[in-house]
Amino acid sequence: MEDKSFSINLKCVFCDSPLEGDTDKQYLSGDMLKCTNCQELNDYDSVMQIAQEEGVAIIEDEVKNELSQKLKDMFKK
Repeated sequence: MEDKSFSINLKCVFCDSPLEGDTDKQYLSGDMLKCTNCQELNDYDSVMQIAQEEGVAIIEDEVKNELSQKLKDMFKK
């Protein structure tokens, strides 16, 4: 399997728009992130958990596709 990189944007829990914050600030557990679109406050831990779950789903799909392709190639011969 080749090395691949994936990018996941943090999204507002309320309106699903990308969260944008101060790039110089480091956010930590317990911080509240204000959405610039809907103005709601998002819990950092919840936003990170959703992003991690999205990342796992992307990786699972990629592995399934890769294995499927390998199996097809194996049985073509």
